[in-house]
Amino acid sequence: MAISMNENRVVFESVIYENEVVELRDFFQESAPTPLELNFEACQDAHMAILQLILAYQKTYECSYVFGENVTMYEKVIKGFDLSEDHCN
Repeated sequence: MAISMNENRVVFESVIYENEVVELRDFFQESAPTPLELNFEACQDAHMAILQLILAYQKTYECSYVFGENVTMYEKVIKGFDLSEDHCN
């Protein structure tokens, strides 16, 4: 598993595939509404399903991020997500 989760911290390593989305979702549900730190320093890439889940959690609860030195596409997606838009209500 390329995701380790404990208390209020999630660490992503290597490449994160879509088969890890259910376990991450369950962790998010159990953690809510706790603010979480999501650490991507050792992450090379993340599947879009993982990013969608992260952005959905971020929409409702507080998240902080730690990224590596190289700017990745998933970092641009996370940082560019507009929290002020609400088309769900």
